[in-house]
Amino acid sequence: MAIQVPPEYQDKLEPVKYDDKRTDDEILRLISDYQPITSEKNIWTFWDSGIQGMPAWCRRNVISWVRICGPEWTIRVLDSIPDSPNYAGKYVPNGLPDSFYNNTLDGTHSGPHSADFLRGACLYEYGGAWVDSSTFLMRTMDDICWNQLEDPASPYRVATPVIQNNLLNCFLAARRHDPFIKRWHDIFMHVWQGRTNPDGLAQHPLLAPCVPYFLENLGEVTKGMGVNTAMDKLVEYGLQMVCWTRVTMLEADEDGFSGADHWANNVLWIDCPKELLRPWYEEGTDFPIFAKGQEIFDLLSIRRDGPKDSAQYKAAEKLVWTQLTESSMLKIGTISGMVEWVSLGTLWKRPENLGKDCEPGTFAELLRYIPLHFRQTRKGLLTYKPVAVPVTFKKGALEA
Repeated sequence: MAIQVPPEYQDKLEPVKYDDKRTDDEILRLISDYQPITSEKNIWTFWDSGIQGMPAWCRRNVISWVRICGPEWTIRVLDSIPDSPNYAGKYVPNGLPDSFYNNTLDGTHSGPHSADFLRGACLYEYGGAWVDSSTFLMRTMDDICWNQLEDPASPYRVATPVIQNNLLNCFLAARRHDPFIKRWHDIFMHVWQGRTNPDGLAQHPLLAPCVPYFLENLGEVTKGMGVNTAMDKLVEYGLQMVCWTRVTMLEADEDGFSGADHWANNVLWIDCPKELLRPWYEEGTDFPIFAKGQEIFDLLSIRRDGPKDSAQYKAAEKLVWTQLTESSMLKIGTISGMVEWVSLGTLWKRPENLGKDCEPGTFAELLRYIPLHFRQTRKGLLTYKPVAVPVTFKKGALEA
């Protein structure tokens, strides 16, 4: 069926010429091959078994990044397969935990933690953006943040979604060799040294002083997460974010670098609720309701040629067109084994729902089609004014 922009949203979108005639399979072959580093315009992600092992809906996300961002950007899906063209060790041959290279990680979330190892390493060494494969892009990477990071007149070198004064590391963009990224990655590698899992790391001497502040900020967010695990396990799962918190609390290290100043002055604080997690927020609240996966699945599955006067149809139309015109990304969150709810991504993985993320004629189809053929007319994106951390340390990054 024909796709038309409703009148009330037409001033928020402008058509763009889309000339990429490649099939999904042709783009998959490109992504599956080794691609040398030629610039900082890299989009990185990770799946332990490679792009062919991803859930189909995540694979479609990655393919769409190629089309949306254009030929200036190189998309790579790193993996844990030693003889793969995209084996992570080819890009990061040393410096990660031995358990990563030896394939001896034994924690319950070894996949996400492997991605965490690579996130800081790739961004520091090569630059670009790390994007979790469960993320839809509504805009080009240049429009989201790279134009600002690349502008010599801009103070920003890093951009990340911020939620309750913490980063959400599913998306992170950074210029090459950023000093904040280096210290963040160094701390994370230090606490993981000699380990095969993160058990007990919430009490590590480098991180223990930061955990209360991290949890205090996370407090409102956890209300909507439906967490059914101990807080120390949640901290271990999000340990890389705790390491980030530590860098924000460093006032001056042995080189005179202030993580607190860099966090306040050189990091673009992206409004996470509105730019990344919009469908999960209720109007008038400050935290997401992640348990809405089934509700959002049902709305996205509604056919656009159905009865337009139903409450569900109107809710689906508002959800999708607001997302397409007022947000830069859409992160589909999953914290396997730690929450009570079933995520939208889990629903899309079920055999009976395969293809529901892009089914022709549904509202879900618009999330795939519109970003390829239209560009948001707004400039920039919604951001927060930085908030100073209440406690700082005059210590080196690795000084307990």
